[in-house]
Amino acid sequence: MEHSCNNCNRLCTSRITLFEPLSREEQIALVEKAKHLDYKKGETIFHESDQADRIMIIRYGKVKMNHYSLEGKEYVFDILVDNDIYGEQNIFAGKTFEANAITLTETGVCLISLKDIKELILKRPEIGIKILNVIGEKLSFANELVQLLSINDAKARVAGFILFQSNKIKSKIIELTREDIAAHINVRRETISRKLGELQKDGIILLQGNKKIEVLQKELLRDIFENGK
Repeated sequence: MEHSCNNCNRLCTSRITLFEPLSREEQIALVEKAKHLDYKKGETIFHESDQADRIMIIRYGKVKMNHYSLEGKEYVFDILVDNDIYGEQNIFAGKTFEANAITLTETGVCLISLKDIKELILKRPEIGIKILNVIGEKLSFANELVQLLSINDAKARVAGFILFQSNKIKSKIIELTREDIAAHINVRRETISRKLGELQKDGIILLQGNKKIEVLQKELLRDIFENGK
């Protein structure tokens, strides 16, 4: 369902670092051109083959960015949550999206056209610098994920992913299903459950149902990740 940003409690750009240089009036002018959409759980916002002509801001909810191999195997690149942004890398290059965007919960997004962003950069060059900084940060996270996937030990890989995700979202509470974690780090779901149980038994994490993981001892997670202990 599409609606005006006037229906939101706040501007969808107001908590996005990328748009901090803009005045409230400039942000209002930008979001008035945006599409504000609501989705149910399990809906697709866009496919990886779609034209990459917009950026997406998560107003609320959770979105899985994934890709399927020719054999049908799912690979999860990222899980986006409130105030996350996706697609800014396509401002400088890219004709189609690199991943599918699928909602994991009821989700609201703002879609801003790249044309409007490019016009904004011409008027406010500092926005372009902000975009480059955001892209650089995401590349750093991507490199960490590549390092994580190079580890053979399943427990170390699970510990590293929990640490990675906690640092990324700046929270001790991680909300992901076992299936999502398995798709992220290419480990069987049964193995994920077993290793999470071991980490909880060691007092390093606390499992809250099937979707919440609380980090209790981050340094011990880091030790397992780095040393496989």
